[in-house]
Amino acid sequence: MKRHYLRKLILFLTFLAVLSTNEAICAEPVKLNLYVAAGLKKAMDVVVEKFIKENGVETYPNYGPSGGLYTQIIKGQPCDIYFSADWDLIEKLEQKEMLAQKKKFLKDFIVLVVSKTGENKVRSLNDLTKDGIVLSIADPRAPVGRYAEKGLQNSGLFDTIVAKGNIKAKPSTVNQLAILVQKDQVDAGLIFQSVANMYGLPPIDSMGTDLTGEIVFGIGVIKGGNEALANKFMEFAVQNVAEFVSYGWQPYE
Repeated sequence: MKRHYLRKLILFLTFLAVLSTNEAICAEPVKLNLYVAAGLKKAMDVVVEKFIKENGVETYPNYGPSGGLYTQIIKGQPCDIYFSADWDLIEKLEQKEMLAQKKKFLKDFIVLVVSKTGENKVRSLNDLTKDGIVLSIADPRAPVGRYAEKGLQNSGLFDTIVAKGNIKAKPSTVNQLAILVQKDQVDAGLIFQSVANMYGLPPIDSMGTDLTGEIVFGIGVIKGGNEALANKFMEFAVQNVAEFVSYGWQPYE
């Protein structure tokens, strides 16, 4: 009789051990999938590092053009929180009922920067209409490109610049554009003020919101993802907004 109960006890304990092992194997570590507009990278890397250190959470930032990240999200790629350089994309996600939360985060501006070769050729936005100017603006699918084109159109300069063939490069991200100017591969570029600061490119002219409209970087917490952790990261980013301000953004208030 004792042997019978002992055998049952051993079988039961073995079952519990196997169940515990299976649960440990199946349990996934807590992690955060973060989609971030490429221009935010330098400041966001610092914020992510702080967040990991304070919370011990695996955090995976995916940097790229805001439009490209938006496309990945609507196609179902795993994303918990999205930082966009274009508030319109945040609103589009809300219209698709894909957001659990949204927040306006930062303000920025379009500025004109020049390369070493361009210093003597371009001193203002009006100079972009001169013959032989090599100008770079981002692909309009990237927010910085769309805002730059809008500003040039509203200033009455765009048609002349296009007619003279002065736009020679349309990179997909603002960082790529800044590097073209920095490496003296173009005369001038139109980029975000924050990115100009990051790359040490002093602005020589700027576009007001009367030309570009308000430029708002927004945050969207994706519905169905790790919403609690995403909200925690959003609050953490807002608390650490000084990391972004140091590069030239302004907090959205």
